[in-house]
Amino acid sequence: MAFRANWALCPVTARHTALMPSTRTTVKPYPSGTKWTIIGRYGHTQTEELVLYAEPNYSSLTDDYLPEEISAHELWRLWVDKVWNKAHEQWPQLYRPGEVTILWTVTTPSFDGIFEAAPHVRSLPEDPEMVKTLGPYEPEDFLTHYKTPVNAETGEPVNWVRLPVMDRGWNATAGDKGGFIQEVTGWKPSPLQPAMDVLQIGRAAGLYVPDLP
Repeated sequence: MAFRANWALCPVTARHTALMPSTRTTVKPYPSGTKWTIIGRYGHTQTEELVLYAEPNYSSLTDDYLPEEISAHELWRLWVDKVWNKAHEQWPQLYRPGEVTILWTVTTPSFDGIFEAAPHVRSLPEDPEMVKTLGPYEPEDFLTHYKTPVNAETGEPVNWVRLPVMDRGWNATAGDKGGFIQEVTGWKPSPLQPAMDVLQIGRAAGLYVPDLP
């Protein structure tokens, strides 16, 4: 009976196996080097490789350090203590303790030429202080300034969630902003993921996380 139950839960049955080709394929992120034709709202055209850059809130604390001055694990501890409950305190109806918001940017692998907020992300609630200073505002993103990019070879419009997410590091060879997160966890967010749970990820990676009250 146990064997039958396990077999019933198996995602690939004998019948499926017989019908499947010998080489499996699936849809993956666009390969490195994929070029996109990008037309500005005023007609300027350029061809670039595009990537997504993820910046979890407060991960820019690395701006104050060099890799030889502080380890990735030390940065993780400083950052988690600072940020783990920020979003929940500010917007308790939207975020649980441990959830940290992620800012997404469309850019190039070298950061040259294009650096715009990614479209199709979940916007944060308006900052009351900013509204008080500037008045109501409409957030801008990549599509405010450019038309939807198309593949330079095929003309296919970009699928934003297939753009590769940049890898970041914090070690003897890399001192990337926020790179300590991927360095200590081996993890990076999925494209346009609105938040990360630092308590879940930290525990799964065997890292320090604060004790909840």
